Amino acid sequence: MGTRPMPITVAVVLQALFSLANLFSPLFFGSEDVPAVVIYGGVVLGILGLVATFGLWMLRKWGVWLTIILSVLNILSAAPGVVVAPDTVLQVAATITVIGYAVLIVLVVLPTSRRAFATSS
Repeated sequence: MGTRPMPITVAVVLQALFSLANLFSPLFFGSEDVPAVVIYGGVVLGILGLVATFGLWMLRKWGVWLTIILSVLNILSAAPGVVVAPDTVLQVAATITVIGYAVLIVLVVLPTSRRAFATSS
């Protein structure tokens, strides 16, 4: 296993935090204002995100691909909430989600990150 560069370590922490937030979102945002498909879809994405976190931590290429795919799905899921969420708190949460997952994608595709995954295979 190669050495883990700082961008990957930061990506692991972000991915873990966002995945846990997805898992526990029904406790905080489980109102009738938010569609059930968004809430429970987020829980599924949270579980898969923890799997991706493990893949990133172990410097596996599948972890990068799963992270990118899940990040895009989370961005697509949260983006409408930036504008049409029923209250300001949910709009801010959706904005943070979109920005956070975009940063996550950037972190895993940086040249130093790609080199770490190339040498770990």
